[in-house]
Amino acid sequence: MLLSRSLLQLCILCGVSMLLAACTVEPLATSSSDSTLSTGLAGQATSEVLSGISVAPVKTRVAQQVRNRLLFAMNGGELKPGGQYEVVLSVSERSQTLAVEGDSLTATAARVIVLVSYDLVDVNTKKVVAAGRRQSVASFDRTPQSFANQRAEREAQDRAAREVAQQLRLAVAQDIASL
Repeated sequence: MLLSRSLLQLCILCGVSMLLAACTVEPLATSSSDSTLSTGLAGQATSEVLSGISVAPVKTRVAQQVRNRLLFAMNGGELKPGGQYEVVLSVSERSQTLAVEGDSLTATAARVIVLVSYDLVDVNTKKVVAAGRRQSVASFDRTPQSFANQRAEREAQDRAAREVAQQLRLAVAQDIASL
C-alpha cells in the first residue's frame, strides 16, 4: 500500500513536470530574435511590425478614442514610415439600461457597449488580408443629475475604448503572425 502510494505520487510529479516542461511563454512585444513573425517579414520582431502599422482616420469621438489607444498600444505614439499594413476600423457604440428603480422607474445603472470591426489591409495591394470583430462593455451608475450621467457615460465609453484597443492590438498581432 505504501509502495503504491509513493509510486503514484512519483508518477503524478513526473507527469506534471513533463507538462510544465512543454509550456513556453513569450510576450508579444519582445524584441529578442526568438520572437519573429513567421511571414514574409522574416527576421522582424512583432513590435517592429506593429510599430509600422497605420490606422485609418475615423469620424466619431468613441472611434477616435479606440484609434488613439490602438496607435499608442502598437507603436507608443511613434509611427514608423513605410509600414506594410493599415488597420481600417468601423466602430459602433450603444448604451443600455441595466437597472431601474422600482418606485420612480428611473434608471440607476447602465452599460456602454463598444463594438469594433476591423480590416487589416496590405498597403501595397490594397487587399484585406485579415478581418475581425471585438467588443468591450463598461458599466456605470446613473443619478438624478443630468451632467453626472453624461460624464459617467463618457468615462464608460473611454474605458470600453481602451479595453477594445488592447484586444485589437492582440488580434492584429495574431493576424500578422498567421499570414
